[in-house]
Formats: sequence, C-alpha cells, structure tokens
Amino acid sequence: MELYFIRHGQSENNALYDEEEYDWGNRRSDPKLTDIGYQQAGLAADFFARASANTPINRKGFQNRAENGLTHLYCSLMERAVQTGTVLSQRLSLPLLGVPDLHEVGGIYFEELIEGVSSIRVEHGLTPRYLRDNYPNLSLLEPIPEQGWWPGGREERAARIPRAVRMLDLLFARHGNTEDRVGVITHGGFFACFFRAIFNLDLEEPNQQRLPYQIELNNCGITRFSIQQARYLLVYHNRTDFLPDKMVT
Repeated sequence: MELYFIRHGQSENNALYDEEEYDWGNRRSDPKLTDIGYQQAGLAADFFARASANTPINRKGFQNRAENGLTHLYCSLMERAVQTGTVLSQRLSLPLLGVPDLHEVGGIYFEELIEGVSSIRVEHGLTPRYLRDNYPNLSLLEPIPEQGWWPGGREERAARIPRAVRMLDLLFARHGNTEDRVGVITHGGFFACFFRAIFNLDLEEPNQQRLPYQIELNNCGITRFSIQQARYLLVYHNRTDFLPDKMVT
C-alpha cells in the first residue's frame, strides 16, 4: 500500500488565525474552504492526475522523481475535508468515502463564555441529508445519525491516539498487502496523531502538557508512506512543491 496523507485546503478558520490580531469569537466550529483553499485543492488534484492509477508503482517515487496515481480516496466528514475531497474526487474520477474517525482533534465544538463561565455548545456536524444534497460524490463508510455525524461535546485528549490506531487498522484491513494507492484527506492536528501512532511516539499523551516537538502539515500538504509487510517507509513529508509560494499556507 502507498499511503498519502493530505491535509484539507485553507479553511475560514485557518485564514482567521493568519491575521495579526484575530477574534476567537469569529471562529467557526465546522469552517468551509476559502477561495485559496479551493485553489490549493485543485492544484493537489492536478499533482495526482499527472500519473495513472493503472500503472505499476514507480519506485523512483522514493527519490521524489515520480508519482503514482491514486486508486482510493477517503476524507473526514468535517466540511473543509469533504470539500477538498470532492475536488480531488471529481478531477481524478474516484469515489470519495467519508469516515467520521478522520475528524480533527477535538471534534465539532464551539467554546463560548456564558456569564464568565466557559461552555461547550453542543453541535453535531453535517447531516446525511446535507451531505446527499451538497456532495453527491461522497459515500459514507457507515450510516450516520440524522442529527449529524458528531455526538456532541469536545473529544478528550486521551481518545486521539487510539482513534489514529483504529484508523490505521481500518486502512490495513482494507488495503494491506496490496498495491493500492490510498489518499486520506484529514487535518493537521490529527495527522500528528497518525505520525505518532506510526512511529510509536509518546502514545501515552501527558495530560495538558505540551510535547517537546511539533509535526506540521500545511494546507494541502502531502505526506507519503510506502508500506510493505507492515513496515513503514516515510517517502516524503509535507510536500507542497506543486503550490506557488503565495499559496503555501
């Protein structure tokens, strides 16, 4: 299996955080892509479209000299990831499979102050009807509740790494010991959990304590692993050379 982790394009929140002084009150619990985010997704799709998914895996890709077309495409059910996945799905003529467990750390939540007390507003994310009406290319790995795919509240820190392990187990169950080229559209924070799970780094996350390193993935940045006999080869990390400098966010 060739495994490509792809971060979604720039979201409304990403653009907000880039401002010198931003107002947390303008943060959205499930932001959409910006115009730049859509352009990034289109260029990422063009990057993958350069190679055919029907050709044998090109091992020169290990030296970043050639690429492989994708054969499968997964995405988170947060709207920015679904939008990014839809661009790739349409450009590459691939089915897009939505998986709730690919969501960003924390889940769908909005923290607000009510009479000076911090409170998490209950939200449930996109509904099956909304997804059917707006993203007909998307199929769901499993049925989701009519009220939305997210159960509400904020995900506990201790749940993040086990969720990444669970997702890796799912990908191995579906694509292990194959030459499938699998694209996974996810989020910056959750990709860091994947990275730690793959390399067995700090799996027992200290509560409320910062780790002594940071794993970055730019908007539409791509990290590629080649997996052979359950052995991971990190081919490249955070590849963005298909984006012009002004669009690296």
